[in-house]
Amino acid sequence: MSASSVRRRFSAASASYDAEAQAQRQIASHLWALAAPYILRGAAILEIGAGTGLLTQHILSAQPGSLTVNDLYTSPQVQALAQQQPDVLFCREGDAETLDFCGPFDAICSASTVQWFADIEDFLHRCARYLPKGGLLAFSSFLPGNLYEVAELTGVGLDYPDAAALQGYLEQDFELVAMEQGEITLDFASPHDVLLHLRHTGVTGIKSVGWNKRKYLEFVDGYTSRYSMGLGVRLTYRPVYVVALSKRLG
Repeated sequence: MSASSVRRRFSAASASYDAEAQAQRQIASHLWALAAPYILRGAAILEIGAGTGLLTQHILSAQPGSLTVNDLYTSPQVQALAQQQPDVLFCREGDAETLDFCGPFDAICSASTVQWFADIEDFLHRCARYLPKGGLLAFSSFLPGNLYEVAELTGVGLDYPDAAALQGYLEQDFELVAMEQGEITLDFASPHDVLLHLRHTGVTGIKSVGWNKRKYLEFVDGYTSRYSMGLGVRLTYRPVYVVALSKRLG
């Protein structure tokens, strides 16, 4: 998926994102819990894919010396955080796969972003160039089977590398400290509410299905028959959390 398509999707969803991003909020909190012990007060930190600032707020709580936040689109929420701490938080818009972040940084963090990249392995190699030996890389992504309920019914979904592939991408430049796999199940009143959740968070290319009345009704019937849970239906996120230390000079 092109960077411009991702930018349009998330900029359109920024106003509704925080209210709907239950899974992403949990993921940012857990990633931070894993990363925080390796981050010293006064550190220079780069955050990739800041979105509406779910992880940004955790990082700021550690009192970094500087925090450079990147995304294709700087959300109003992150702009507000930058106005509150203009001497600490700096915004850099652009495609993280090609943008020169200068650096160096003591840590690079990213929550629920790298799954969108065209070449995750190359991106991780690039991260190593901005870190000194022992510098921290902490990120979350998703594993195969993420949002499988929607993918099975629509054929729309991302190709996620599995945990073994991610570990292979890292081994040249990083020492793996922690890799955790998780599962977050959200409950919705109806399949229609699932679609609204996906639209309001921008997490999948569901608009590309080419909806019409027949497809919508087939989706609702199929989702209800396969994925009912009590009085509603479920949607499953499968996050993976990675914490690693650079083992080469940046």
